[in-house]
Amino acid sequence: MDYYFPFVFAFIFCFIAISLLYPFAYKVNLVDSPDHRKIHIGDVPLVGGIAMFTVFAAGLLIFSPSLYQVSGLLISTTIIIAVGVLDDARNISVRFRFLAQIVAVLVMTSYSGVVLSDLGGLLGTDTLVLGVWAIPVTIIVAVGAMNSMNMIDGVDGLASVSALVCFLSVLFLQYLSGGIQLIPLLFVAVLIPFISFNLRVVKKVFMGDSGSMFLGLGVAWVLVDSCQGTDAIMNTVTALWLFSVPVIDTVAIMFRRVMKGQSPFLPDRGHLHHIFLRAGFSDRSTL
Repeated sequence: MDYYFPFVFAFIFCFIAISLLYPFAYKVNLVDSPDHRKIHIGDVPLVGGIAMFTVFAAGLLIFSPSLYQVSGLLISTTIIIAVGVLDDARNISVRFRFLAQIVAVLVMTSYSGVVLSDLGGLLGTDTLVLGVWAIPVTIIVAVGAMNSMNMIDGVDGLASVSALVCFLSVLFLQYLSGGIQLIPLLFVAVLIPFISFNLRVVKKVFMGDSGSMFLGLGVAWVLVDSCQGTDAIMNTVTALWLFSVPVIDTVAIMFRRVMKGQSPFLPDRGHLHHIFLRAGFSDRSTL
């Protein structure tokens, strides 16, 4: 399959989707307002995630050779986007968000068969097969990826560029293995337009919780699918390294909060990007 047309389609239409949703966000008050933790100026539309998902889903429906192969991904990402938009608009409870994330991952594991069945030589030994723990570990990994991406989304471009690096790396490894695949290609194609809007001073947009969780699920899906089975293009250790910065930041911040006797999900300004900002780096230098 020629992947030039899917990339161009997603790239162009994501620009169009963001531009069309931009004024709509103000009408329905789907905007992010500055507060004690958010230092941007004025209300910023939270439409990046919706635009990326819409174009990504359209690309899958149009260019995938088999709708059955991508139906699980469409269902799970639809669940995540719906909950994410609700969270952006109403600030839903952490418990409900976790429940929705687990349901989405169960679709990923049970319906589509994307499961972390072994950890390879992660512990420096022979292949560590998970057996009956495969689905529980996959849920932990995928839910962790979604929340890691959400937590690192504190500086313009940081979450989206982290995801872009991951997907580009997978595409490169797929190319070396004999052929790129549609899913990471579409993610790259919709991320580039969003990043160009997100880094603007004028007509800026954010991805919102819907976008960060959508990208987190996409990263988990692509990495698990790429490091498992006979067609694996990388080992589990490589997959972990491709997403290491969000993972390390999340584990560190949650550990520090627990040691302070706080909830690990309590928002604060102790993330890696906050440390760089307090050290005097600009937003762009931190990115």
